[in-house]
Amino acid sequence: MADLDPGEHTIDELRDELDDIDDRETLEELREAETDGEDRTGAKEAINERLDTVTDDEGDGDDEDGSESGGDGDDEDEESEEESDDEEDGDDEESDSDESAGSSQDGDAVGIVEVRDHVRQSASDLIGRPLDGIVEIERTDDGWRALTEIIERRSVPDTQDILGRYALDLDDAGRIIGYRRLERYRRGDTKRDEEAPAGG
Repeated sequence: MADLDPGEHTIDELRDELDDIDDRETLEELREAETDGEDRTGAKEAINERLDTVTDDEGDGDDEDGSESGGDGDDEDEESEEESDDEEDGDDEESDSDESAGSSQDGDAVGIVEVRDHVRQSASDLIGRPLDGIVEIERTDDGWRALTEIIERRSVPDTQDILGRYALDLDDAGRIIGYRRLERYRRGDTKRDEEAPAGG
């Protein structure tokens, strides 16, 4: 079992720790530990991303070993490489079309739909309170910016809930890189809604 306990770290701290782990089995154990423990979506995503990277690196190493060993079967190797290249080209075309469907026309790393989904999955884990809703998502020079409403205190009736409006900064890949609370208010404060200008 890995020495690292994912439950003892925030998601950002966990990402830093994962950068030093190159063993696929260890990463799989960490993923199981997170699933059995706090089961945070953002933490499992971070572990899966590192697992994909390690798996890709191992695949590249196998390719290099294969290319170094020469022999009588060079012609067969070339034929099989051509076939696999054709298959990869087909896969690349499919993945390109999938990515372009969710991305904006100017070639952003992710589209607004992916950003929305990532904010839904990660905002509560990051801030430590339940997400009430996403108010706004916009493209910025450095990536993305999202405005969210977080339930800071539940009340009965729910019109008395205290909400916090948070601005989240995301990079081009849709990962949250910072956040700040802009204001707090009562959900049923209709006077505030009437006075607030459009867009916050």
